[in-house]
Amino acid sequence: MTPNQPQYSGPNDIRDFQEQSEETLQSAKRQLNDVLDVVSERAKEYGRYADETVQQNPWTSVGVGFGVGVVMGALLMLAAKR
Repeated sequence: MTPNQPQYSGPNDIRDFQEQSEETLQSAKRQLNDVLDVVSERAKEYGRYADETVQQNPWTSVGVGFGVGVVMGALLMLAAKR
């Protein structure tokens, strides 16, 4: 047996590996769900904030939207000419 070769001592090693893999997978799932919950909550908060801002300042929002559209259009035209 070479030093880099894993040692195999029987079926108990496989069961231990499977148990550790399951625990790791469950932990990763829990962490992912926690992150998704936080991201979802923040997205809802930003959506509420954007809605309130547009409700309070509708013409400012129209102006910003128009400005962004003009800038994007100009950039697309420059990219199309190349």
